[in-house]
Amino acid sequence: MNDIGNVILTKYLMFADDIKVFGSVSLAPDFERLQLSLTNIDAWCKENFMELNVLKCVVISYKRGAAPVRHDYVLNGSTLKRVDKVRDLGVTMTPSLNSQERIVHITAKASSLVGFKFRSTRNFNSPFTLITLYKSLIRPLLEYGSIVWSPFEKNHVNQLEDIQSRFIRMLEPRLGFTYRTTPVDDVEKSFALLPLSLRRHHADIILLYKLVNELIDCPNILSGIDITTPRGTRSKTIFSRRFLPAYYSYNSGIFRLLKAGSTPAAQLDFFF
Repeated sequence: MNDIGNVILTKYLMFADDIKVFGSVSLAPDFERLQLSLTNIDAWCKENFMELNVLKCVVISYKRGAAPVRHDYVLNGSTLKRVDKVRDLGVTMTPSLNSQERIVHITAKASSLVGFKFRSTRNFNSPFTLITLYKSLIRPLLEYGSIVWSPFEKNHVNQLEDIQSRFIRMLEPRLGFTYRTTPVDDVEKSFALLPLSLRRHHADIILLYKLVNELIDCPNILSGIDITTPRGTRSKTIFSRRFLPAYYSYNSGIFRLLKAGSTPAAQLDFFF
């Protein structure tokens, strides 16, 4: 599959035999370039005796604000279906890139799993066993791909935290508490269960550390990280901060990593 990139005229991403072709579009040449890339992909597949499943190929436009400029794209003689959400490597993406769709899905699934685990472990008396099950089977659902969709709106953050709180409240009757009187914060500390928001922050720091220390080979992401030289002896800012007009942009992706890496605790991780 590696040489298929030679016929694609726009940006693209590959994972095994999955390809995403994309580009910024506003004028006719932009649409034509994307369409030519699809035509070339179709020709490459026929040349290499590979059959495309056009029914699994879709188009989605990402744009905040006004409705996007729409254009019909054709692959192997069929017009590609346009969708309002797509599941990409396990993460649901919507045109606004809002994490609400993702959070609703994973919290519903995790909440159902919490109930199932407690029903199926009625005879388990060890809280450590139940916590191990939570860490292995439930918490990963709430954290997978958080680097991409990590929420910044308080209601979204609370939706995720509520799942861990519910698990703790269901756990505590086996420790002598009632469901409504469970000291959630104290139990989290006693069993070393960090708040999920703090764990997402740690994940950001770890990714940033790996990027700047070349433990992850991703030049495109690394190019967005600007290291600054302090102007004064009291300045401890490592990464430059940019002015962003939108609150959404200020809390997205690479900029969230730069903010996380500028905290004093993060600086100790980088240099010692």
